[in-house]
Amino acid sequence: MKMENLTSSSENSQVTLASPNQYKVYSRRWFLLATLFVLSLSNAMAWLTFAPVAYKAAEFYTDPPNTDTINWLSVVFMITGIPCGIVATWLIDTVGLRFSVILSAWLNGIGCVIRVISAIDGIAPSAKLPLVFIGQIIAAFAQPFVLFAPTKLSALWFKEDQRAISNMLATTANPLGIMVTNIISPILATKPSDMLYMLAIQCIPAGVGVIMATFGWWSSLPPSPPSSSADAESQPFLVGLKALARNRQYYLLAWAIGGGIALFSVLTTLLSQILCPWGYTDTYVGVACGSALIGAGFVGSAIAGVFVDKTKRFTEVTKVCYALAVVALVVFAVMHNKPYQWVLLACMCGLFGFFGIPIYPIGNELAVETTYPVGEATSSGIVFMSGQLQGIVLVLLLQSIGTDLKQPPSTNKCTSENLGNIPVQDMSVPVYIMVGYAALIALVYIIFFRTEYKRLHAERHGSGSEESSENDIDNAVYTQGNQTDQIEKL
Repeated sequence: MKMENLTSSSENSQVTLASPNQYKVYSRRWFLLATLFVLSLSNAMAWLTFAPVAYKAAEFYTDPPNTDTINWLSVVFMITGIPCGIVATWLIDTVGLRFSVILSAWLNGIGCVIRVISAIDGIAPSAKLPLVFIGQIIAAFAQPFVLFAPTKLSALWFKEDQRAISNMLATTANPLGIMVTNIISPILATKPSDMLYMLAIQCIPAGVGVIMATFGWWSSLPPSPPSSSADAESQPFLVGLKALARNRQYYLLAWAIGGGIALFSVLTTLLSQILCPWGYTDTYVGVACGSALIGAGFVGSAIAGVFVDKTKRFTEVTKVCYALAVVALVVFAVMHNKPYQWVLLACMCGLFGFFGIPIYPIGNELAVETTYPVGEATSSGIVFMSGQLQGIVLVLLLQSIGTDLKQPPSTNKCTSENLGNIPVQDMSVPVYIMVGYAALIALVYIIFFRTEYKRLHAERHGSGSEESSENDIDNAVYTQGNQTDQIEKL
């Protein structure tokens, strides 16, 4: 969609170049997508840097050691995501992608540098914890921008049969960053004194993102739009909010897709503390479970993205994925507190990721279809803010109701491996509550959610003979009759 206000005259002049009936795509869109990918990956690494090494981080930053304080380093991302999300939706939909992406890159980079400073030996011990929190908060300011931008980038730069896969690649960079940090944090921080080394290495992608965004993102809009919906005017920000407030199906969608985001956030934040009391080490949790969760999620998202681009079955895919992700989560909950279930638990994490992670990028596209012509960043941004709010409540609730271990099992590795005498809790009850909430969301969403695909409907009736191309080569949109029939049925 066209921006209502742009920050530079050059961008305004570019909009006028587009012929009303000529839709094109440009190879530069892949660099822009790569920039978002790097920024999202780096920001996710900053978000959950400390979760896989919670006990070591508690030894380094807190006195006496306290894992609840370390959990707050993740929770601050969820808290700041709500007020910053409102600003991000307005900036992306009103000012433009270029300014928003460059701003997010610098916020993320500055935050990561301050985190490195917090671990330097010469820093006073009393200043280390405040500094790492300041760094986390500044990096957290960038999160809404990098997570809200994919739907806007896909709508403005990609043609109809590439939007879902584009959104998937940019969005799943976030869980991929979580996988990377789950693997490398335990490897880089084998003891509490390794915090500086770990944070310095994880600062590198943030620097790459700053360079790519600052010197490579030249404009918010392409010279010519890729589709009829990209060539249409989006609703003003406040008008869009009013339209969302009247859309009952969007309420259900925002709760359900946001709930999926929250469940993923909770599991990745607390996974080490959930499994550690039963003999599962940080390395196993990060490398085996974390890699299975995110790696399988990336594969599942790629398959789902291609399938949805071809079939446009957004609703059916999200419902099936939600149901199967909950099944995997139920099995995980039943078996997580039994020792020696190495393979089964890793497989359940993988299945949860394979079916659960695709819900977010496809849910973003579904949000745009449900609310069109509301701005893409607005509709997908509120979904994300719903997830952050639910995630805050769940993390704070679940970590507060863990119970003391009555008889710590002989396989317990929490204290010995992490070099501290931090109380270890049984998180079984919190896990059961988390699974119950997931099942409730899935049930309500599957039964009650129904929606019209408004953007597809507008494109089908407004661009029957319009064209898009990669390098000025025409490519007819929706020429196959069976694909048109599918859209009509949806």
